[in-house]
Amino acid sequence: MTDVAQLLAKTKLFGLLGEPDRDRIAQQMRPASFAAGQAIFARGDPGTEVYLVLKGRVRLSVLSLEGRELSFTHAGPGDVFGEIATLDGGARTADATAVTSVEAMTLSRAALNRFLETSPELARAAILLLCGRIRDADLQLEGVALHRIEVRLARYFLSLVGQQHGEVTAGSRPKVVLGMSQGELALLLGASRPKVNAALMLLEDSGAITREGDRFVCDCDELNQVAELG
Repeated sequence: MTDVAQLLAKTKLFGLLGEPDRDRIAQQMRPASFAAGQAIFARGDPGTEVYLVLKGRVRLSVLSLEGRELSFTHAGPGDVFGEIATLDGGARTADATAVTSVEAMTLSRAALNRFLETSPELARAAILLLCGRIRDADLQLEGVALHRIEVRLARYFLSLVGQQHGEVTAGSRPKVVLGMSQGELALLLGASRPKVNAALMLLEDSGAITREGDRFVCDCDELNQVAELG
């Protein structure tokens, strides 16, 4: 459980807790595994537990009445998901599907509530996490409604740079791993796969990104221009 406690320290939900509290939470978590393509939970299901990803990738998405799927985020190693319904006791707000084989740890709603009742730090972290989810959703809706696909894609590459390298200096050319298929990327960006492929080619032609095997070299200055961020 030591590794789980260390992973909890890096999450937004549990990172503000002291080591003894994280150890106690880790001891109450239970392992779960899912095959690629397996549904973890569906929109409308009761929120009985929160998940911590150890290995693999999970897609969080919604399905329209017309059958169109929109993926609003992926949860990877060290990410927590399923917290909204677990915190408020309501129904799941999205579908969760294993993109790859997934190993995770789960914490029951009852256990989470016990920690919330005795830990102001955890309550504050939960508020900050939920506020962050709302801000991210607003930005994604804005991107789909207002920005061209190449703008959305450039912004996504810049977010990957931030996630994988932290703050970068002007003129830098960091390498990032996309870690998903073009189909998955299309779901995240709210576009069709052909449009995402065309946008990737446009970014390559402009020199904003360069493929090197399974990695992309990012010209952050050029990406900022395409992303209309400066």
